Amino acid sequence: MHQDNGCNETGCGPSCDCGCSGCGSVEESQFSQNMQALYDAGQTADIVAACNKILAEEPDNSDAYFWRGVTAAVAGNFELALTDYNKAIELNSRKGSYYSYRGSAYAMLDDIKKAILDYSQAMLYAPNDWMNYANRGVLYLNNGMFEHAVDDLTKAIELEPEDMGSYINRGDAFVGRNLYSVAIADYNKVIERFPEETNALAKRGQAYFEIGLNEEALADYNKVIALEPDNMQAVAIRASIYMGQGKPDEAVVDFTRVIAADPTDGRPYFFRGIAYATKKDYGAAIADFSHAVELNPDNALAFYNKALCCELEQRTDEAIVAYKAFLAIAKPDTAEAKHARDRLQALDNKTDRSNLQ
Repeated sequence: MHQDNGCNETGCGPSCDCGCSGCGSVEESQFSQNMQALYDAGQTADIVAACNKILAEEPDNSDAYFWRGVTAAVAGNFELALTDYNKAIELNSRKGSYYSYRGSAYAMLDDIKKAILDYSQAMLYAPNDWMNYANRGVLYLNNGMFEHAVDDLTKAIELEPEDMGSYINRGDAFVGRNLYSVAIADYNKVIERFPEETNALAKRGQAYFEIGLNEEALADYNKVIALEPDNMQAVAIRASIYMGQGKPDEAVVDFTRVIAADPTDGRPYFFRGIAYATKKDYGAAIADFSHAVELNPDNALAFYNKALCCELEQRTDEAIVAYKAFLAIAKPDTAEAKHARDRLQALDNKTDRSNLQ
């Protein structure tokens, strides 16, 4: 018998409405309601004190273990949270919220299999709780199980159509399946309601870019950058869109902006080098490719592109050095490696003939 209302546990069931801490009812005990109020007020220390007090009087009170676990999770101590969640489930194995929160703790500890099992168990006791479907869907999404993610997130949306996060995540799952047009429809749902939601705008812009709708992609990234001028990732992607539109001048401006924000990142130097090469400004391209390999000596394509530009500028000795550096780290069976070997042999022969003369 549970002391919170004198209910006989043997008479309880999943559809019981007695509200005791031992049944599978959706109704919460008065203790849980009190803890929820403290949680909403951010008074986690008071929750711990209340849980410890009631456990001293009622050592089998599952809700007290549960709420103490919640406070541990809030503090980032997920191992400790699991200890209390496990005890709560040991005392009452029919409460969906216990499994849901334990699933989230497992997820934070990267124990994905146990997290998915707990969310699935929570669904048995709380089939209309959309959060369980949303959380499991995100786990499927993050682990590349896109079809399962779509199924779960669709169910979450069915149960809670106002949750915009599920539309974003389902859109990402559709992108994972290369269904960009369907993903755009999900991102549209969010943007219709929140026109300045930059995350949705950026994702929709990327999806437009993937299907060749460069003007639409550019419009979305222009808006993202207008709202977040310091978002260098968006600026870099816009530069790539400009390249796709055959606008290397605009791309150079954006890549230069990214470089100014972080001169230690070799990637924008490489891509600006490509833009300069497209403009036939080979000297500037060589300088950028040189910066790229200084910052990232494993960037094989930077050596390769530098060599090509050096040849066009008739800087033969530099081209030879760059081709050799490329071949030292490149995969030998690629088309670029074959071309590099051919060019290196041709340049070596040319140098030998020049020396003979």
